This record gives sequence, C-alpha cells and structure tokens, in this order.
Amino acid sequence: MRRKEISSAILLGVLTLSGVALSQAPSASTRVAPRASASASASAMESASAPSSSPAPVALPAGHPPMDDDEGEPANPHGRGGGGAPPGMPRALEDSEVEDPQLPPGSIAVDVRDADDNPIPREAVSLGILVQSVAKGEGRTHRAQTGDDAGRALFSDLETGSGIAYRVTVPKDGAVFAAAPFQIPQGKAMRVVLHVYPVSHDIRQALIGFEAIVYAEIRDDRIQFQQALRVYNVGKVAWVPENVVMALPEGFNALTANQSMSDQSVETVDKRGARLKGTFPPGQHVIEYRWQLPWSGEKDVSIDVGLPPQSAVVRVMAAASQEMRLEVDGFPRAESRADNQGQNVLITERRMNRGEDALTHVRVNLRDLPTAGNSKYYASGAAGIAVFAGLFFAFTNARQRTPASRSGDAKSARRQLLADLEGLERARVAGDVGPKTYERARREIIDAIARTLAASAPSSSTKSAD
Repeated sequence: MRRKEISSAILLGVLTLSGVALSQAPSASTRVAPRASASASASAMESASAPSSSPAPVALPAGHPPMDDDEGEPANPHGRGGGGAPPGMPRALEDSEVEDPQLPPGSIAVDVRDADDNPIPREAVSLGILVQSVAKGEGRTHRAQTGDDAGRALFSDLETGSGIAYRVTVPKDGAVFAAAPFQIPQGKAMRVVLHVYPVSHDIRQALIGFEAIVYAEIRDDRIQFQQALRVYNVGKVAWVPENVVMALPEGFNALTANQSMSDQSVETVDKRGARLKGTFPPGQHVIEYRWQLPWSGEKDVSIDVGLPPQSAVVRVMAAASQEMRLEVDGFPRAESRADNQGQNVLITERRMNRGEDALTHVRVNLRDLPTAGNSKYYASGAAGIAVFAGLFFAFTNARQRTPASRSGDAKSARRQLLADLEGLERARVAGDVGPKTYERARREIIDAIARTLAASAPSSSTKSAD
C-alpha cells in the first residue's frame, strides 16, 4: 500500500470508531424534561451516561441541541498533544505538569521528549509568565533556557502562589509545542514533561482526519452557524496547516473563534472564509467557531459551508419549527429530535466509506423557514460559543462511561469552562462583547461549571457501597 492509501485506511478506522452512528441515537419521540436546576441537569447527565442497550437522551443547557455520544475518549480540552484514542488505536503521549518535591521551591524543571518518549538534548525552551493581581497589575514576561544533554531545562527563583501563571513552550520548525498553563503552589516546585515532534505543513505527510459539526439557527434577520471540528492526528508528526481555508458563503460576517489556551484556532480571510491555524501534535483536538449570514426572510435558503480537508464524518443540525425542513445534499433524510426545552432540532449525518473522497463542503438547504417576524420563537437560545465548546466535550464517551471516568471527564470539562470564562472576561474588557451577551454567557458557563461539580460528586449508591 502507498502511504496515502495506508493513511486513508487508518483514518477511516479512527473516525468510524470515534462516534455512534445516527441510526443508533434516540428517536425523535424521546423528550428530555426542561432543566430545573444545575443539580437536576447533573442528575439527568448521570442517568444518560449509564450503560444501556440504547443510548438515553442527555439533559443539555437551555436551547442547545442534543449531540450524539462518542465511544472514544474525550478530546484534549487544551488542544495539546495527548488525549484519548479511539478503541484499537495507539494513545498519544501525554504531556504533564505536576508538583515535584525533589526540586527546590520556586523552580520548574522541563523535560523535553520526542515522539518515542526519549529526551531531546539542547532544545530551546521558553517560559511565559503571566502576572494578574490587584497589587502588581497585569503583565507578561518570559525567560529562555537551553536544555542540557539529557533534555532538561531548569528555571529557578520563580514566584509561587496565586496571581502568577506559567506556560512552557518549545518553538520548532514553524510549530509551537506548549504545556497547559499552571501555577506553582506556595513553597512548591513543578516538573513539566513536554513532547516535541517532527513538523509537517503538508497534510498528506501526517495522519490527519476531521470530524465536523455544523449547527444552524434562525436569529431574527440572520442565520447563525456554529461549527466544531475534531482533529485526529494518529501519527508521530505534528501538523501545521498552511493556508487551509474553509470557504464560507458570500456575505458572511461576525466570524468568532472560541478562546483557547493554545494557538489552535481559525481566523477570518476576507471574502473567503475561515483559515485554520495552530499546531496539531498527535492526539485529538477540538476547535469551535461561529459566523453569521444575513437573512431577509426568504422561505427557502441554500448555503454552501466549507469543511477542512480529509473530513470523514460530518453532522449537520438545525434548530427548527415544526414546519421547517433540513436537507443536505448527499446526506440521509434529517431526523427530528428535541432538546431539553422541547425545541425541535433536525439532524443528519454522513460517514465516508472506504474509497470515497473526503467531503470538502456541505450544501445546507433550509426549507419552509418561518417569517422573519416569527423567527425568534424558533431560535434555540443565545448560549455563547463557550457553552457550545462544553457540549462538544461533555458527551464524548457518555454511553459506556464508568463513575470514575465521569469524574475525570467532569474535571476536564471544568478546566475548559474555566478557560472559557477567562476568555469571556478578556472579551468584555476588550469591548468585544456587550453587557447583555456577557451576562448571559457568564451565567451559562457558571451553570455548566456547577453541573461538572455535581457530576464529579459521588452518587448516593457509591456512598452506600463505601
């Protein structure tokens, strides 16, 4: 087999194993009770996560559509190397940031390792320092070190405690490999293990595949789209996209990417679409973004939405009135579902078969739309992109998750939500969001954090067993 054929076969296997087919999902007649409280939603989540012969519906934040469960492990919430692998596929190497009692207080030891977990000698290491405190204000500095022959760099005489965050990065061949930001507890020291991989800008030289979600809803005089991309890298080469642009229809505007602690994101290319950027080391990574398209109240609209290269699984969803129809060229007939407020959601999905070309775009046809004056009654709500990101993580591996793994997933989701909350605060300070949007998104994120706390708490049955 040539490399391209081998890559296609591997990626098809990964993406086939990564999710539950649409035909396995709950029927449209299944309803989820509206959310009464954060603890009630967490309880519903626990119930939905229990193993069963057919997956149960999941209680979601108000106004958001249900998302099918995935049998793979959660994608990495920080967009860095590592994270779970679908069944039958090798796990990516995990980076780590842990306390080390063997080191002097106020120090950080960095071990730089390669794709085989061997030390990389004499590598340049950068330590970013972010100060956020009332007394010192806000400031950013950095320090640089060159690792020794054992691949280790040591940073000493650092401040500990709250208000100061650190981030270790290693730039290499146009890529940036980064550990998750962390703090040094008072009187402690930290050890960071960071993996650095060979770099390719050519997607054909890396084992890369995509799973994509496109979600549309009517918002008065516009159609809002939210998109999520799950990037699978199952090789040993980091991919840095070079001018990978996902085409968007003429007249699109308000393209906004989620706030992230990594460099993985999208940026606007005027009159063309969204350009993918960042470093994608081995593992799973998720990117979310949204954009809008003006709508003048037409009954039927057809919209071409671009996808990244090598997209093998694509799901299209639309919040809908009872009369509205969703048709996607080349996709099965859309099925009707209901979210936790009884809102109707149309869903269709396509998984590419071996030998088929990957999808480069989808043509989304929205039929029998409500008039512009009535559209507000059918919109699915105004939760922000941060909540959409939380949804993407929250239901990965929900079908067969054990109580212990649910707790771990809740912690990962909580870390992501805290990062989203930080990004929201930065957007408010910068004036990128208005006061109403800020309050609404902040309330949704805090509610989601409360649900992760409830989800990670031991159940009554676990307590009684103890």
